[in-house]
Parts: sequence; structure tokens; C-alpha cells
Amino acid sequence: MTIRIAGRLGGITLTVVAVLAALSGPVAATAGPAVAAAVPGAADPAYAPLKIMPLGDSITWGSGSADSRAGNRTGATTASGYRIDLQKRLEAAGLDVDFVGSQQAGPRGSDRDNEGHPGWRIDQIAANVDGWLAAYQPDVILLHLGTNDMAQNRSVGDSAARLSALIDQIRAGRPDADIFVQQLVQGHVEPYRSRIAAYNERIPGILAGKDAKVYLVDQSSIGGLSEFDNLHPNDDGYAKMAYNLYRAMATVYPGGDDWPAGSNPYAATATTLCFRINQTVAGRKTWRAACSRWTRRPTGWQRPGTVTQAYRVHIKAHYTTRKIIGPAKVWVPGRYATGTVKARARTWVKAHYETRRITRIVRVLVQARYETRTRVVTGWLSDDPYVTNAGR
Repeated sequence: MTIRIAGRLGGITLTVVAVLAALSGPVAATAGPAVAAAVPGAADPAYAPLKIMPLGDSITWGSGSADSRAGNRTGATTASGYRIDLQKRLEAAGLDVDFVGSQQAGPRGSDRDNEGHPGWRIDQIAANVDGWLAAYQPDVILLHLGTNDMAQNRSVGDSAARLSALIDQIRAGRPDADIFVQQLVQGHVEPYRSRIAAYNERIPGILAGKDAKVYLVDQSSIGGLSEFDNLHPNDDGYAKMAYNLYRAMATVYPGGDDWPAGSNPYAATATTLCFRINQTVAGRKTWRAACSRWTRRPTGWQRPGTVTQAYRVHIKAHYTTRKIIGPAKVWVPGRYATGTVKARARTWVKAHYETRRITRIVRVLVQARYETRTRVVTGWLSDDPYVTNAGR
């Protein structure tokens, strides 16, 4: 007889077919069980997609993502963050995945579901997570949370304790789910950078006390030019988040060693980077998104542009002519002048000096010297546009 057993292992459906031969008389041989590992989305209709819940705040939702597929900027309803890239990688590995959640963001035609809530802290997510878990019953939770706690100057220790309690709460709601806990993306400027780094240091210790189906994903390498503003990644940062999540999941699920590596955004030699540029227009503070092409060069990421360059030149000693305009004393010879008191009366005016405004050309000697001048030149820029404009 044939026995079919379907079960969940790490969120992946496995099929075990055991063939037992019932022989008359003494058993001559026993066939060992044939084990076939499969992934959701196989031809068998019994398989269901792997339900993944991206859980967190605005970074999970996708703020800061220009979403180059649609050309929109942060705050647009088409922002997708890391989700499209991650889904494509998982599907290339043979998985059928379905993002779940009460929120929607992303281009039309994509899987827009997620549980990212811009501006929310850990305690706010915890107050609602039971309902979301019950409604969507995810197999996998991708948790990136705590950025707003740090931005709002909440205690690092207390926030870490709330994260630990939230993980336990998720486990109680979904006993068999895989939970991927991500260390936070860096803060772009202080004090966010230091506070987030301190919070990230607590996370490995928190996970050390959890069960074997809670996994650490290090996203703390994402910062600097990979960030759109104070806290949110740009598309380059989100591509790195997707890559890190994919690699973490490959170490958990059967066959992960054979998953296609895909492109490595950390090894890219050219990319488009977008930044929030703060500015003041007509006395009102506002901002715009600026995107440009960057190239990895020996000195790091750089972009073509123009700069004002100072240079020194040596001026040789030489004569030159100059026009001088100004008051000067001039000699007026004696003369007869027609008076104004008596008609046609002539009066003798003695010779004298008189101050007048005159224009004259003079020849002068210019001494040899060095002179600093400026010019606009094309070159490679290595500045951080957000940091340069953050205080405006």
C-alpha cells in the first residue's frame, strides 16, 4: 500500500512517499522510503503558496522607495520597498509565495499586500498583531521594527524588551511559523545612527533565547548612500534588504544551497541613487527627490557633475593703462570773462588752481604676483547629497 504524508517543515510543504511491499510468506526484501522535497507551487494542486507577512513600519511598507519600475517617489502609493525584488528571487528559486497583510503598496500587477505601518512603534504593532496573525495565518513573518522607537527617543533597553515580547506574542499566535527578525537599517545622521546601532546590538542576545525557528537577518550594513533620508532606504538599500532576506531564507529551507545566487547589489558597479533634497522655496521649507547615476570607482561611489575649482596663476610684472576718474587740482590761467552783473561787462579773472572732476588715462606698472581664480569643471562627485542638504 502507499501512504502519503503531507506536513509543514520550516514553512515548506514536504511529501514523503513510503512504499511497503506486502509479500506472502517470509519477507524477502524491504524497500526503503523514497523522500522527495518540494516547494509550494509544484504541479500538485494540494500545494498552497507560502504565505509571507512583511511586518513593521514605513520601511516594511516601502517609504523612500522611488520604485524605479513606476518612477514614483517616496510617499507614493506605488512604493514597494524590498518586496518585489524578494518575491522575484524566491520565485526564481522555485517557491510560490503570497505576501499577506492589511496594507497595500506597490505598482499595479504586483503583490501589494503587507503589514507595514508608517510611523508605528513596537507597542503599536503589538497591540494589533494578534488580529493580523489570525486573519492571514502567515507561514513566514519578516519583522523589521524599532526604527520609530529610536527616532522618538524611546529607551533602547525598553524597546529591546518590547521587541522580545513581540516575538513571543507572534510565536503564540503562529506556533509553526518561521520568524525572520531583522537588525535595523542604519540611521543616516545623528542621533539616529548611534541610537539604532545601540538597539541593533541587543537583537542577537534577544534571539539567543528564542526557539530554533526564529532567525537573525543582519540589515545593519545598509546606510549612507543607500538611504533616501534620515531613516528610509532608497532603491539601492531596499535591493540590499531583499538580498539579505533571500540569503537568510536559503539557509533555512530545503534545497536552499541550490537556489540561484542572483545579482548581488553589494557588488554592483553602477546604480541609480535617489535622495531627499531639503530646500526653501518662496520662504517655505519643502523638499524634492533627486536621482542620478552613480559609478563605483577606486575612491568609492561617485557621480559625474560640475564643481567650482580654485587654482593659482602667476602674473608677470607688466605695464598697463588705466582710466582714472576723480577730483584733481588744475591750473587755470588768467583771462577775461564776461560777467553776469552788467551786460557785456568783461572782468579779469586772475590765474588760480581749481578742483575739478576729470578723466585721464595713465600708464602704471603691475608688480609680479600669484593670483587665485575659480573655474567650473566637470568631474566625479563623492558627496552625500542628503547630508549636504539635510539642514536646509
